[in-house]
Amino acid sequence: MGGARPETCPKVVGPDHDFGSPPMLKTLANGRQLLIAGQKSGNVWAHDPDQKGSVVWKTALVANTTEFGGKIIWGGAADEQNAYFGLGTGGIAAVQLKDGERKWFTALQPAPALSTHSGQDGPLTAIPGVVFSGGWDGVLRALSASDGHVLWAYNTVQDYKTVNGVAAKGGSMGAAGPTVAGGLVLVPSGYVGVKNGLPGNVLLAFSFSD
Repeated sequence: MGGARPETCPKVVGPDHDFGSPPMLKTLANGRQLLIAGQKSGNVWAHDPDQKGSVVWKTALVANTTEFGGKIIWGGAADEQNAYFGLGTGGIAAVQLKDGERKWFTALQPAPALSTHSGQDGPLTAIPGVVFSGGWDGVLRALSASDGHVLWAYNTVQDYKTVNGVAAKGGSMGAAGPTVAGGLVLVPSGYVGVKNGLPGNVLLAFSFSD
């Protein structure tokens, strides 16, 4: 295979504003379906799949959507009212499905010992009333879906005694996010990625309690 032809290459390289995660198909209370997609620019788009993908609304979750991407990378989550997205610049934002209005934003600072590892790059998971996010600083957080305040947090950056006897430690959380199933929150910890994250090799399981 030959290399790229110079005459077909752009003179100015784009700002990496592709869509790095799959969209979410949601049905509103009135029966209308929307395809919700988060873009690396920091914009969230709602498209009507029944109208040839026409744009219903677009909402910017960051102040500057024209600079180099990396604002929304691995994907969001949604419930019946809102869509939630973690931002590479730090924090979690919620937008209303029906009109794209930004409902809340919660800035999240990295753990003090990991101040250089900021951002909520990984995909989110939502269950009724709660949104889970794994941070680049290795902290797993649960936020209130109604107003975004932090309900619970756990620093995974530590050594673990594992059930299979393999030495393990936690690190940054990125491409693979939290999963909720069978009364457990399952989360892998340790991801280097393209931002020199903290390596690790552990899968953690947290149980719900009343």
